[in-house]
Amino acid sequence: MPSRTRILALVATLSAANAALRIGLAWGPPNVKPTAFLVIIGGVVAGPIPGFIIGWLSMTISDLATPFGAGYWTIETSAAMAFVGLLAGLLWHKASDINRTRMMVGGFLLTVLFDIATAIVDAVIYNYPWWISIMGLYVPFLMGGLSPYPFGLVHEVTTAALCGTIGPSLIARIRKVYH
Repeated sequence: MPSRTRILALVATLSAANAALRIGLAWGPPNVKPTAFLVIIGGVVAGPIPGFIIGWLSMTISDLATPFGAGYWTIETSAAMAFVGLLAGLLWHKASDINRTRMMVGGFLLTVLFDIATAIVDAVIYNYPWWISIMGLYVPFLMGGLSPYPFGLVHEVTTAALCGTIGPSLIARIRKVYH
């Protein structure tokens, strides 16, 4: 069982890395960010509660530090990403062997959950049909968007690719040091 100090160090490190990468990549291709990937890694290695905290802090800190600042979206995205970390911890924290396929599919599905949850909350807040909000994730230029590609699918595929390629190796290395 890792000490509280090691748990705190992992939570702080992954949250800070996520916030820095999210801010640093803010002007790059939309939704090509490792945020969900690192939250999933945190949940797998440290467990559901630290995964929840990493998800919440990653979104909150980066929103507070960006030019757009924090707003209602900070609450919705922080809660949704925290739920991703919680689920990853519940699903895989106790697993001794996590293969690439499981990580890839799981990362994809957890990111789909995040994207759809935040799209539905936006639809409720702005009072438009939820299905249009979800379609906006996958159909370019829907709802007057400026993106030439589907934001949601790019986010989900990026996370799945990271989870499937370096996820299991990163988990094994962190567990070796962490435990």
